[in-house]
Amino acid sequence: MITKYNPHIIVVGAGIAGASLAYHLTMQKAHVTLIDRANQPAQEVTEKSFAWITAGHDTSEINFNFKQQAIADWRRLEDELRGALKINWSGALSWYSDMTEADQIANKLNSLDYKVRLIDSQQIKRLEPNLKIVPDQAFFAENEGAIDPALTTQLLIKAACEAGAILKLNTEVLFLMTSSSRVTGVVTIKGNLNADMVVLTAGTDTAVLCKPLGLNLPVKVSPAILMKFYTQQQFVNRIVSNPFMEIRAASDHLMLAAEDYIDESADNNPQAIAGRTLEAIKKHWRGATQVKLIDVVVGKRPVPQDGQLIIGQAPDIKGLYLTVVHPGITFAALAGKLAADEIITGQNNILQSTYRPDRFN
Repeated sequence: MITKYNPHIIVVGAGIAGASLAYHLTMQKAHVTLIDRANQPAQEVTEKSFAWITAGHDTSEINFNFKQQAIADWRRLEDELRGALKINWSGALSWYSDMTEADQIANKLNSLDYKVRLIDSQQIKRLEPNLKIVPDQAFFAENEGAIDPALTTQLLIKAACEAGAILKLNTEVLFLMTSSSRVTGVVTIKGNLNADMVVLTAGTDTAVLCKPLGLNLPVKVSPAILMKFYTQQQFVNRIVSNPFMEIRAASDHLMLAAEDYIDESADNNPQAIAGRTLEAIKKHWRGATQVKLIDVVVGKRPVPQDGQLIIGQAPDIKGLYLTVVHPGITFAALAGKLAADEIITGQNNILQSTYRPDRFN
């Protein structure tokens, strides 16, 4: 908690997480400087995201309920910005190779008040009439959606700047300034900046900046592939995830697909995976004969070693707050709000010890 009125807070990293935090801090009257080394916001992991707002189906995850709240918080943020975010709440259709436990999974999700229905092939056809190979069953999560990650980041930063935040691009942070056991600002390639609090939302670079302070954050890179396809017309209505593909229409003429990164071998490099994905799309969908690959990129997602979020004050170091959130799109709205609340007011009614950075000590 910062007791000073209108404190100066530096947020390092202008991806979706940093943009959300900057927005929520300015809404609480903080003076915010948002810094990024790139020449535009969202240039690192964010723009390479499939951008699916989802809780998934693994109810054993400790943060499943947290994910549900995260989805609800996107609707809260959408209302605050009066619909400017243009979130596509079309829902998500998912199925697996083995659906023998589908009823059990659906019942468990419903018991947790998560809106997921197990639907049959006829219902699937109504939702996705262009699907040629229709499964017997699928999960339909009606409250899930997707965003344009770069546009959403820009809109949040625009709202923050209109409320007084300052955006500094092309400004790489070299290391953190300290005095005794307190972080007092940042040293950048353009000079020093002082602050009452520094918040790191810099993905895997968060761990890099913490290391000289003796703080070792076990954050690893989890690469993922994003593919962009040109389509003559939209033929997919919703987010569709199955053993063959994970796709969604971003516009009438742009379709996105996501896959796990494997390696750089001839059979499994990103271009090879994109080729197989294109073949699967043409095989499974009507209207897909003219689909063409536009681009394929690899996003380096920051994932803490234990798979949980990192949100909180750095242990034994005053003036430093840390956020490493994965999946970043799903959690961005909620994590930004909770972190801002805690930084400004000291309130923490939700964040569990599971997410705190001192768990690694």
